[in-house]
Amino acid sequence: MTHLDRYILREAVPIFLFGLLLYVGFGLISNLLPRAQWMGTAELGSILKWLALQVPAASVQALPVAGLLSILLAFGRLARENELLVMQAGGISVLRTARLFLWGGLLMSGLSLALSEWVVPWANRATAVVYWNELIPERTPQYNLIGRELSVGEYTLRYEGFDKPSDQLLQVRLERWQGQTMTVILAQSARLQGSVIVFRDYKVFTLDFARLPLPDFATLEQAEAGLREVFRAQNIGPPGAELSVRLSRSREDLEAQYAGGGFETPVALSEWWRKLQNPSTPPRELREAKAQWHSGIALALGNLMVLILALPIAVRRATSPGTALALALVLTIAYYVAFSTGKVLALTSSLPPEVAAWSANLLGMVVGLWLGKGIYR
Repeated sequence: MTHLDRYILREAVPIFLFGLLLYVGFGLISNLLPRAQWMGTAELGSILKWLALQVPAASVQALPVAGLLSILLAFGRLARENELLVMQAGGISVLRTARLFLWGGLLMSGLSLALSEWVVPWANRATAVVYWNELIPERTPQYNLIGRELSVGEYTLRYEGFDKPSDQLLQVRLERWQGQTMTVILAQSARLQGSVIVFRDYKVFTLDFARLPLPDFATLEQAEAGLREVFRAQNIGPPGAELSVRLSRSREDLEAQYAGGGFETPVALSEWWRKLQNPSTPPRELREAKAQWHSGIALALGNLMVLILALPIAVRRATSPGTALALALVLTIAYYVAFSTGKVLALTSSLPPEVAAWSANLLGMVVGLWLGKGIYR
């Protein structure tokens, strides 16, 4: 690292750290304010823990715009005071001056990917669990899941009531399809403990729908044999009997993913990728997996894209600190509006998710390279 590199880093790193703290703080406040009305009885320690658990997700979103702010302010000042002109007169190009920032963009992209894979899913799940169980325990998440179809790996779970004193689900149904064969467990109540659901007073039926519709039977024996082909198995437990089934998702996972509250889905990028590679993934889930996976990668690589966009704007347009701050605000809003729009289109419209999720990055890259004619060479 040369003296020039250290000089520019001393200019930019404090701005980057300030921007990171600023944008992370904005993210935490935006999550806190809409829910403040429900936290009147919450303890301060629980609120602080809940906010701290949101820092990883907020950091992934704040890293690109913190880098953008540091580039605009640092290189804007160097350009205004003609320091960049002096460097160019000495044979040092603007691109050479910014090389550490481009490498830093790659480093931040890798950091964002690592956080999105190993830290953010855990933190998002813990955020929802702390919110429901510590901040507003009187509004337990199980009530929000009543009557909903919950996809749990190869199973679908549904229940029609919840008894808070005993922590039991009521009128429970768990079903699994294998081709045209369905196995369903019906129970009056069940306890969900970690990733194990324990049914009480249960009935288990396995039906083969490939045998339907039934033909006309000539004799009672033929009818009985035909019904046995449809009802492949049944198991009715005696009163008070229990049946345990291990699920692929824990209770905390289900609460975080389905209970609402406006929190991010606690799913790692690798899990979305596994769904993409699974040929049996339903079309709706396949589209969601494509949108989420491509959006996660695009957001991480946005750290590099915003640097390419910000450098020519800083050199040619940031004529004062106020202008640089205004440009940083405009570009930040524009990027996240474009990124959010692309993600929504990837999840809902006929536009291919691979295109919609990357649209903000592609647009920013094109604009940055166009504005950077004469700089990127």
